[in-house]
Amino acid sequence: MKFRSFVRPLAIAAGLVLVLGVALLGRLTLNTPLYLIERGGQAQPLALQFVPKQSTVVASVLVRPDRLADLWDYLAAPRLRQETRRDQELIEQALLANTGLSYSRDIQPWLGEEVTAALITPDLDQDAANGATPGYLVALACNDSAAAQAALELYWQNRAIAGDALTFEDFSGNRLIYAQRGAQRFSSEDTAQLATTLVANRYVLAANHPDVLRQALTAAQSSDLNLQADRRYKTVLKELPQARVALLALNLPAVNHWLHPDRDAAISLNPLETADDEVGWGLMSWQLTRQGLVGHTALLAEQGHRLHPQQATTAADWQAIAPYLPDSLAVTAVGSDLTALGQRLKPLLALTSPAGESPLAAALDKALGAGAAALLQTGIDRAYGVGLAAAASDWLVVAPQSATLSKTLNDLTELARQQGLGVGSLDLRGTPAIAWTRLALPQRGTQPLQVVAEVAGLQAQVDQYEVLAASPATLDAVIHPSAPRQQPAWWQQVAQISGPSTGYVHIDWSQVQAGLVAQLPQWRLWGTVAQPALRHLKQVTLVSGDRSDSVQTGSVLVQLSNQ
Repeated sequence: MKFRSFVRPLAIAAGLVLVLGVALLGRLTLNTPLYLIERGGQAQPLALQFVPKQSTVVASVLVRPDRLADLWDYLAAPRLRQETRRDQELIEQALLANTGLSYSRDIQPWLGEEVTAALITPDLDQDAANGATPGYLVALACNDSAAAQAALELYWQNRAIAGDALTFEDFSGNRLIYAQRGAQRFSSEDTAQLATTLVANRYVLAANHPDVLRQALTAAQSSDLNLQADRRYKTVLKELPQARVALLALNLPAVNHWLHPDRDAAISLNPLETADDEVGWGLMSWQLTRQGLVGHTALLAEQGHRLHPQQATTAADWQAIAPYLPDSLAVTAVGSDLTALGQRLKPLLALTSPAGESPLAAALDKALGAGAAALLQTGIDRAYGVGLAAAASDWLVVAPQSATLSKTLNDLTELARQQGLGVGSLDLRGTPAIAWTRLALPQRGTQPLQVVAEVAGLQAQVDQYEVLAASPATLDAVIHPSAPRQQPAWWQQVAQISGPSTGYVHIDWSQVQAGLVAQLPQWRLWGTVAQPALRHLKQVTLVSGDRSDSVQTGSVLVQLSNQ
């Protein structure tokens, strides 16, 4: 037999095996929840037509929630699947509390591939005198209108049997159903009120007050009123990848006012040509990975403002700093422009501080005197690495040595002296360092008074870097690491984001969550609902992208643990 005659049947057989294998693999992928990672869900949220464009927060899940639960269960380690399913049940119970509804029995049979929830307004009547009554809207896509109608009728029948007086109202061609409670139109009791309507056999709308449904139906009748037709939404959506499972819209000034209602909103009078990096509205498009979530962000400049354009570059200039940041820090950041870091993080920082003040800048100014943070920002003209412990009083700054930075450190020493701090030399296990200290008389009861020197900050040279730290322990961890220097474990995650960047911010969730809950009273409500999911959250990494004079892009990597 000729060799060619022998090989040809084998090649044909191998080709058939390959084709069948690819087809089988594709079929297996389609028959498992893994397709959500590859393709995502519905391309866009169609229910945004019911969301007024001034809404504070809008979140759209573009795939049926039970499909996400199936994927999470599929990827979970076998020993954790029972715990995962229990967490899913807790989330369902929290979301459907006091409704008597079951997701699998009452909602899943007719639910389509979209659930959109929105905070329409932090206060429905805009009257602080009678307390805040937020307006919430949920829009659910409907695949089986008959089943949806039957579920709604059963729910309202049960409410009527329980003694609630039902109100039926025709509004804009739709039948609204709600239970009338109390004499006041807006009261604390109304926050638990539910109003529903079925629109065009395609959407079930539910709200915590009938006025929210009226606003939603009015918005759907005019392109000038709803978010789906809004110019900002259309502009920002073009900047984001098309494959997604969720979309989050944020009206940042409204979010800031919601979280800090006691702070009067400042009215900006800056002309259009002013560049001050104020962002006002944005979208986050979320994709699934085997490790968690990737969110791509695009933020628009606030009306009447412009952004300082910044082109993203490769990480070669600043990636060498990351091994000098100890793993014990709760928050770390590396990048190429320290001045821009605060502005980039301002929307996030505004969640915990009305002014959006950087906790690092606040800690530096408190330790070394007002103006210390501004001095460092101007002195670090190249790459940087910074970090904060969970308490925020323990901080770290690492930057390459330069003539500009040397002059800044001299100015910083002079500033410390003006604040009454002492400046002295210190040997830290063989490495010379400079210590800024403050003399104090601690209270010791009946013990004799004793003057002690409290460390306000330390500075040392490590390899080719200048290192500033709040405590000897943190500085020592940089100088004498317990293991050979290498990129931190989270550095591998950023490989999921293609393209250049201007910097990374890494957050260890286990260390910061307690402080976040304490600072945000509004978070406690949502934190209770989300706690079963949040306890699987391990870390978050923010990636800065390009910035034009009108749009700022970036990414968010969320690592979850189910292994």
